[in-house]
Formats: sequence, structure tokens, C-alpha cells
Amino acid sequence: MLHEITHLRQSDRNHVKRWFTSRDMDLFIWFRNGEPVRFQLTYDKRDKEKAICWNFHLGFSHYFVDTGETRLDHYKQTPILITLCSQQNLTTLAREFLGDSENIGFGLSDFIYARLMAHPTIPAKHSAAHTDHDRTR
Repeated sequence: MLHEITHLRQSDRNHVKRWFTSRDMDLFIWFRNGEPVRFQLTYDKRDKEKAICWNFHLGFSHYFVDTGETRLDHYKQTPILITLCSQQNLTTLAREFLGDSENIGFGLSDFIYARLMAHPTIPAKHSAAHTDHDRTR
């Protein structure tokens, strides 16, 4: 079951961030003027952690989380997101999220669930389009 981490440092004056966590998921949501504009849902935390990111302007991106734990004889490195180029069905993840979202409020859980269900697959080339879009700014 997801529960909120309430003492969270806010690093951006334009956005308010909230964090919900459970054994297998983390949910970060960024709000602007009280409305959600971005979220990151990480899942499979105990196995091969992945992250689904949604942004109001850019839509979805899908990542593998490199935890930075590559060698036993070295300190852990900073975790990073690595773009996954495979198609991902979000229906199962959306249902798992809904089952764990009882503590985050109906309006917010419905918002995230609806976004996940509205995009049941992520195109394989989405990450390349995202990169090209950033270069045109």
C-alpha cells in the first residue's frame, strides 16, 4: 500500500512535489497551481526497477533504473534512468497501482490511473522523439 512521505524538501519554487512509497512502488507527483503536471511511477523495486514518467507537455517515457550497484568492492554510485526502447503494456501496471493507491486520495489516484490506461503501450521510438524535441528549443 502506498503511503505519503510528508517531510519532503521542495527544490523548485514553481512546482510542489509529493512522494508516495510502498515495498514495490514509488510515486512522485509534481503540481503547479494545485494541478498535477508531471509524475514518475517506479515499480518492480525489489527486482529490476523501472520507471514510467508522464509529463503534461511530452507524454510518456519508460526507463530502466540503474541502481548504481555494479560491483561489490566499490561504493554504490548514483542511480540513473536508462531509456527502454521496448513496447510496454501499462494495463497491468495501472491495475497494480490502483490496488495500492487507497491512501493517496481518489482524485489523484484516478488521475494517474486514467493516464496509465489512456496509453496502454509506449511507442518504441518515443525516446528519440523526446531527444529531438529538446534539441529544437
